Amino acid sequence: MIERESVKSVGAYLESQAEAMRQALAALIEIPSYRTQAEEGAPYGKGPAAALQEGMRLAQEQGLRTRLVENVMLEADLGEGAEPGLGVLCHLDVVPEGNGWTEDPFKMEIRDGWMIGRGVADDKGPMVATLYALKFLKEEGVSLRYPIRALVGDNEE
Repeated sequence: MIERESVKSVGAYLESQAEAMRQALAALIEIPSYRTQAEEGAPYGKGPAAALQEGMRLAQEQGLRTRLVENVMLEADLGEGAEPGLGVLCHLDVVPEGNGWTEDPFKMEIRDGWMIGRGVADDKGPMVATLYALKFLKEEGVSLRYPIRALVGDNEE
């Protein structure tokens, strides 16, 4: 169980990690991870495969155990045990950018307090938030009754 004081510290922790989170998200946004022709080791194309590799690097950077499943899904675990008690679903693929962009959709920018870039809200941003939430739990030494697993796909779209 997380104590009330720890809950208050979540906000402070996330604030302290804001720049690192922005950099992680920007790195993911730079990868045009829409589906293209399948290749060896990249069932949904080079972009989605590159996004999974970057996601794995980020998860490992947070101290999570990682496993790439058939080059289509990343598992990033916190806690002990074979089966997760909680699975958090995310994906790193995006639909092609389409028309109407006035700036490069694969270069994240912050404008008027808004993050803009392909995948910021769906679903690269939530994936980064998930990794940092798990990192917070790890660093705080929160005792988990069951493991938590981030399940990160590259073909939701």
